[in-house]
Amino acid sequence: MVHYALLRTALDPLLAVSGEAGLAWLEFLPDSCTYHTQAHAVARTLWDVGPDEVPLTIRETPDHFDELLAQLASYFTGQTESFELEIDLHGTDFQREVWQQLLKIPYGKLRTYGEVAVALGKPKASRAVGQAAGHNPLPILVPCHRVIGKTGSLVGFAGGITTKARLLRLEGHTLDSSSHLEEPRLF
Repeated sequence: MVHYALLRTALDPLLAVSGEAGLAWLEFLPDSCTYHTQAHAVARTLWDVGPDEVPLTIRETPDHFDELLAQLASYFTGQTESFELEIDLHGTDFQREVWQQLLKIPYGKLRTYGEVAVALGKPKASRAVGQAAGHNPLPILVPCHRVIGKTGSLVGFAGGITTKARLLRLEGHTLDSSSHLEEPRLF
């Protein structure tokens, strides 16, 4: 069984998709009118079911994500700094290795793509780390927004640079060189 729902949050609406092992997908959807189609496409991609297997049951189940929504609300209001949810990361071995490293970045701290590559024992892989971070299926929970360019610039974020800046400001960063970016509006 694959569950999905459109979650209304302090930021853009988020599409959440979960399987038996946990939350597998969280996507910013500024254009949320197509979320049913997107949820089905994500489910078919993540759980590639062969022709001899039982077909996927994909169902919109908003109450399945009550705990996720509560934890996101707590994060957006500054009441919590981490998430306690079962997650199911789908990707290549290298992508999962990068995402596990991103999970180790503490709330309110920043790392460069190069620093993440060094922590992985692959100091020349900063571009590959950036690509893997760009394919992060669980933004916010797997905090790829805490990774910046080597010059301190905000680069790459699937939810957009303004959203990345909002998340970093929420976590206490002033982003002096990014004054043109919109301040977070959480209420």
